[in-house]
Amino acid sequence: MSDAAIVIEGLSKTYQRGKVRRGDLRTSLSSWWSGLGKEKEEFYALNDINLTIAQGDVVGIIGPNGAGKSTLLKLLSRITFPTKGRMTIHGTLSSMLEVGTGFHPELTGRENIYLNGAIIGMRRDEVSRKLDSIVSFSGLEAFLDTPVKHYSSGMYVRLAFSVASHLEPDILLIDEVLAVGDQEFRKKCMARLLDVSGQGRTIIMVSHQMSYLKDLCHTGVYLHAGSVMYQGTMDDTINHYVNHYSTTKRIAVRDREDRRGSGIVRMTSFEALDKNEYPVHNVAAGEAVTFRMQLATSAANVFNVVIQIEFYDMYGQLCFVANNSISDHAIPKLEGQGTISCHVQKFPLNTGLYFINASIYASNQLSDEILNLMEVEVDPGTFYNTGLLPPAHKGFLAEYSWK
Repeated sequence: MSDAAIVIEGLSKTYQRGKVRRGDLRTSLSSWWSGLGKEKEEFYALNDINLTIAQGDVVGIIGPNGAGKSTLLKLLSRITFPTKGRMTIHGTLSSMLEVGTGFHPELTGRENIYLNGAIIGMRRDEVSRKLDSIVSFSGLEAFLDTPVKHYSSGMYVRLAFSVASHLEPDILLIDEVLAVGDQEFRKKCMARLLDVSGQGRTIIMVSHQMSYLKDLCHTGVYLHAGSVMYQGTMDDTINHYVNHYSTTKRIAVRDREDRRGSGIVRMTSFEALDKNEYPVHNVAAGEAVTFRMQLATSAANVFNVVIQIEFYDMYGQLCFVANNSISDHAIPKLEGQGTISCHVQKFPLNTGLYFINASIYASNQLSDEILNLMEVEVDPGTFYNTGLLPPAHKGFLAEYSWK
């Protein structure tokens, strides 16, 4: 038998840009009629991928949004099929691409365990043998016979992950499952995945949380614009991704298409400014810095605008959040266009490279979200009077005193 768990050769997947999903008859006819006489624009979600994944390897796939990471996992799990190329898979395969797929809200937790187990390939007797460990892992013993429509989102995720992670496939595909749940449950998930990998099973993970990939994965694959940019150790792959991302020409904020939200309020520019209001990409720890953005609205008046800026380190760990509603700087009304500035008197992050995400809410609804909006390099600085700092990448800096 081959030492390879998966062999991918010349794999490509194309989609047609701008097609409307099927809905009712009226929507479908309208979409068909409006498309008459127009050329169909195809784009490659994946383009000529060649990969060999060894049995027992734990592989982390990284890359920006739209790189093709989830598409690759969907192809491997046969949710969709390639446009060209071939995949050879040795052994049984299970996927955790959408945690909780198949859960029925009217059924109890117990009934959904059996239902979900059947959907992902477990026989009833297998589920029965594993029932106690599944329930124990989820911590939902008291709610096992309650319909899941009464579960909180956290309870739902716990049960779903517990069922899926107690399979025993040769190959396990995981897409962003560690992005959900509380911190304690994430640690349990990590321990469970380490246990599965220790049994010699092949695991392929997609995650933006690079710290998890660094802890779990032996091998890394960096995808960019549907192509493999690098494959090597997980540490080398992360470093390659960070270096390549930093040197890639950035798209203007107003032209970014990889965004979510209603669009009622949109961000049209974003920049970091030093104390003299010059644009910068490097900030010294403890230095004053202002993050300034331009907003534009598609409505005459927009109420209760909330802006959140998040700073992530190179491993995907959230290090610092600035939110105007938390800091008691409400924006009750926005008309037309506006300039919003967030001033940080002493920048509180340690030396290293950080990536910035930003999101805008209007009347409690997501209006605009852009990931990897820009990166900022933090240089050594005088946050403390001594000029000394803890070792790099040790997170948040705080003022304190000794007595």
